[in-house]
Amino acid sequence: MAFMTEQSEVHREVVRLREKMTEFEGADVARRLDPKQIVASRWANRDEAHFQTEAFARLKSEIAGAGGNVQPIKVRPLAVAEGGEDRWEIVFGHRRHRACLELGLPVLALIQQHMNDADLFVEMERETREREDLSAWEQGVMYMRALELGLFPSAKQMAAAIDRDMGNISRAMALAKLPGDVIRAFGSPLNLQFRWATPLKDAHQKDPERLLETARELAARQNKPAPAEVFALLTREPGDAKAEKPDEAQWRDAAGNRVAHLAKDRKGRATLAFDTPLDASQLRKLVKAIDTLLGIKS
Repeated sequence: MAFMTEQSEVHREVVRLREKMTEFEGADVARRLDPKQIVASRWANRDEAHFQTEAFARLKSEIAGAGGNVQPIKVRPLAVAEGGEDRWEIVFGHRRHRACLELGLPVLALIQQHMNDADLFVEMERETREREDLSAWEQGVMYMRALELGLFPSAKQMAAAIDRDMGNISRAMALAKLPGDVIRAFGSPLNLQFRWATPLKDAHQKDPERLLETARELAARQNKPAPAEVFALLTREPGDAKAEKPDEAQWRDAAGNRVAHLAKDRKGRATLAFDTPLDASQLRKLVKAIDTLLGIKS
């Protein structure tokens, strides 16, 4: 009787556990994975500049403080050769994976056993949009790659699949198609904005040589203007006197605020203006520099 009673208790426990397991049927499995065994999705296009931002530094600091990522990334298994290590492809969470990789920490990941390419792309795009959007240029590169690899038969069907406005997709791809010299003029592709797509595209179609020449000159400047000023210079009409001339110069502090501006009018007269007050020491240095430049003492 004691034996039968014990077996009955075991049976009831087995039934209870089976019922509990049904609650997790079809659910993703979360595991701690070696970040070195995880690769980026072929459709992901985080520019390297993204991993040099303050936002990424904060994320990395939070993950370090918690001993790992609290919010899991999502991966799908990759086929591996016989006897090889397990390999995983990121569905979403590239920034969290990169942070764990740099910190040498295992990464918490949800494992989706069966997921086709189209579903991966849709889930990656939507999750990224909800967290920290890719830049307009990065989105354009991602959309173009999906179309080039035949993930969707058309941009229209891709827009429907990811529930994205077709106008935004077109503008993003227009930015991604700009020449490399134009992208470099902005300092980083992260600086490009959706609203600049059509004017830059039109400027390239009207006079590609002038656009490229201006872009190269801007990229070569030691004191690069702000992205909005770059856009204005690249899209200005020839002979527009209101636009900044190539021989103008600006100086900016580490935060990007302009502190000085050198301008030249039509007669060649130069004006140097300071946006912040100069102290006595700075003023003496400036006077001495002008004395040297002109060969005349003040």
